[in-house]
Order: sequence, then structure tokens, then C-alpha cells
Amino acid sequence: MARDGKSIHPKEGQFVAALAKGLGVLQCFSPSTPELGSSEIARMTGMPQPTVWRLCSTLIQLGFLVVVPGRQTMRPGISLLGLGQAVLSGLPIGELALTDMQSMASRHEGAVSLGARDGLSMLFLQRCQGSAILVADLRVGSRIPIATSATGWAYLAALDTVARNKLIAELSASLGTQWSMIEPKLAAALRQFAKQGYVVSKGSSNARINAVAVPVKSPDGSVILSLSSAGISEIFQGDKLARLGSELKLLAAKLAPLLSFQRVT
Repeated sequence: MARDGKSIHPKEGQFVAALAKGLGVLQCFSPSTPELGSSEIARMTGMPQPTVWRLCSTLIQLGFLVVVPGRQTMRPGISLLGLGQAVLSGLPIGELALTDMQSMASRHEGAVSLGARDGLSMLFLQRCQGSAILVADLRVGSRIPIATSATGWAYLAALDTVARNKLIAELSASLGTQWSMIEPKLAAALRQFAKQGYVVSKGSSNARINAVAVPVKSPDGSVILSLSSAGISEIFQGDKLARLGSELKLLAAKLAPLLSFQRVT
């Protein structure tokens, strides 16, 4: 039985009914139902309670479920978490972020990008567009300069002081006389990040495009990505940029724990 009580149909004799039933038990657990008793699982799956208890007993012995002390309920065990980690490590962070990024891009008719540092540039790991009125040549694999992009500024903002100063020195050396025009904008962006948790770029990379960005930092600080949203300057102004900044911060908080299972180079 599936969680909704509907039968699962075998296929060409290869279907293992006992395995399907066991997985059906595990699927009953969710953020809204983190602890369940056998009677609740029986009701959710449509299976007889003795069958449910035998399945739960097996899952407990294997570590996929644990009994909650002092209560007649169970919750997912550490072995199940291990399976989740295997799934997360097998999927690139760009794929894990895709659905949320596309939703945001479509709602705001802009572009949403996820980038990682590559030398003195930021490399797009994922990019979603919600409007055709954007720079069409930017896609997954495209690079944009750290020095002049909101994506790059957000990355810089997340670095510790020593690492940030070192990278700024590299940027300054590479840009020569151009740096005198860029440095004040970067300094303003870093001040803004300290106050609001996001950076805004108005026409820095493209005269017609405004952007807002936030860093995405793994819990141990070993991985730093940058999440940004950009759109045509006539629309991406004032309150809209502030709303986008707030949404990006929420998405970054959602993605940050997933970086513990990623290898980003």
C-alpha cells in the first residue's frame, strides 16, 4: 500500500511487496508527522496493524526507526538520515536549488543565479529566467567578474577579513586604473550587507540591469556560493530589490545546510 492507501501495482513479477510496504511505512514520516504510533501508520497506509508492527519492528532493528523514550511512538533513525545524505551528495547543489530558483525567477520576471568563485570570476552553477527581457548570453557555465557584479560582491561579503582583503588586493592589481572607479561601489555594497544582509548592484555589470545578491555559506564555512536575482532596471528598483533581498536570504538559509554534503570546486 502507498501512504494514501492506494494499491501499488506489481510489474512483471519483479515487484517485492514486503519492501514496498516497508517503504510505505517510512513515507508516513514528515515534518508535520515526525513521530507516529503503529495505529496511526496503519490508518495512513491502510495496512493491518499487526503487519505494520512487524514492519516497524524490522525497521527499528535496522536503525531506520527508533522508539521515542517514554512514549508509544517512533521517529526516523540515523540510518535513514544516512540515506538522505547519500541522495544529497549525489545531486549537484544547482539541481537541489532549481525548483525554488525557477519559482522566484518566474514570480518576479527576472533571472535567479547560483554562482561559485572561479579565479577572479563567479561561475554560474545554475541560472533560471522568468523573463526574456534579459541578457540572453548568460547561462550555466557563464562567468561574470567578482569586482563588478552583485554575485561577486555577495561572495566577498561572506569572506573573513583576511581572505576578503587578500582577494580585494588581487582584484585591484588585476584591474589597474579601473579599480578607483570600482572600489567605492564595492565598499558601499559591503556596508549595505552589514546592515541588511544583501548587496545591490545598479548597472555595474550591465547598464540596463539591476541585481541583488546574498551569500550561501555552509555551516562550517568551508563552502561559499552566491545567490542573486537580476532584472531590467526600470522594474528592479527600490522596494522590489528589498523584497528580492529578503527572499534570497530565506532561500540561502534553506540551501546552506545542503552544502555540507557538496563538493564545489
